[in-house]
Amino acid sequence: MSMSKRSRAKAAAKARKHQAQKQTAEAAEAAAEAAAKAAAEAATETAAEAAAEAAKTAEAAETAAAAQTEQWLTTKETLALAQISRTTLHLKTKAGTFPQAIKIGKKCVWIRSEIDRWIKGVTYK
Repeated sequence: MSMSKRSRAKAAAKARKHQAQKQTAEAAEAAAEAAAKAAAEAATETAAEAAAEAAKTAEAAETAAAAQTEQWLTTKETLALAQISRTTLHLKTKAGTFPQAIKIGKKCVWIRSEIDRWIKGVTYK
């Protein structure tokens, strides 16, 4: 039994329609996977940003807590208390024989108790 031209055309149209539906479904699935991957990446970036922000907040809280318990000295105050020049301060700090400064923004401060211990003769190396 042979198919008529009309039947073959209907069968071909049906096959094309089925193929188009299959391709549409595959494209939709691929788009959904891409969207899920992009959302996961965005969530990871957001989580990393949130963690970085939390670390900054924790550091600021630690700095504030230290400020309440320790007296901070500016560079000028440190130089006057230790009776050394700015060059000596930097050389001794670099050598590790003087307490390290704490950088707050663009400024450096020293903890008074550490400077007092250095003056009393406690070594820092």
